[in-house]
Amino acid sequence: MFNYNGCVCDVCKQAFTPESDVVVCPECGTPHHRHCYKELGHCVNEARHSDGFVWNAPERIAVQNTAANICPRCHSENPRDAAFCENCGISLQHGNQKEVKVNPSSVGRENRNATFEVPPVFGKAEPGNYERVLQEEYDGVSYKDMAIYMGESAPYYIYHFRNLDKNIKHFRPFSWSACLFDGFYFLYRKMWLEALFIIFVTGILSAPSLLLMAAEMGAIDMAVVNGIAHLDMFITITSVLSLAFKVFLGYWAIPQYRKKVVKDIKRIKARSATLNDFYQTLLKKSGPVKPVLYIAVFAIALYFFM
Repeated sequence: MFNYNGCVCDVCKQAFTPESDVVVCPECGTPHHRHCYKELGHCVNEARHSDGFVWNAPERIAVQNTAANICPRCHSENPRDAAFCENCGISLQHGNQKEVKVNPSSVGRENRNATFEVPPVFGKAEPGNYERVLQEEYDGVSYKDMAIYMGESAPYYIYHFRNLDKNIKHFRPFSWSACLFDGFYFLYRKMWLEALFIIFVTGILSAPSLLLMAAEMGAIDMAVVNGIAHLDMFITITSVLSLAFKVFLGYWAIPQYRKKVVKDIKRIKARSATLNDFYQTLLKKSGPVKPVLYIAVFAIALYFFM
């Protein structure tokens, strides 16, 4: 257990001793003498809980406990080489345990205690503690694990994932990235089968237009194209279907991405011998495939300058 000797009870301002009967706030980890907690009736730092406050031991006490690899949140003892607590899953990198508040767009795999807000693009904030939100689950997988796996875009997707379950009237999350970049978006998010399906459908819908374009560029004989009956009608129909397909992808992307994230996390957990192995693997496989973004930009630029 965590050694509180030398720490001070914030109620009576007296130092803890080896004989002290210490109780710890389950919300923020603040230690109290048992009788102090009973007399007060609540945590001395209760007013700060809504701000995501987490109690931190004085540096010299923290150093003593770091040597034993004690979790700063739940105070469980872990193996010396563990990177994550085997009880609660928090990072055991003791060099950065201070309370932090960050913009949601910067919340990545390190920032566990940040204040959770809806990204500014939605025009309003959802007050609450980011840590509390991350402890919620969908289909047996915590949003904390999803956040680690998804990387920097986690607040955006967690906001939409949670709203999918709220059945908000007239609300259906729409991904403009999936709508505009179709197959590239799904490759970027490691949705390989979905990307192959989109490439196949897009190829079929683009065939009449590509055939006409090839004839105009001299790649094939124009007479061949002119011999195809109702080609103009086919081009019009497939253009409308292509637009409808893009709108479908915009609405389909986020629910499908949630299924993919949950499935991947469950598979990683099933193959991990320990909780520490699970989080190490989750970090290695986290985030999107960034080279796809560069390829997409290059392809779009090539299309417009040809």
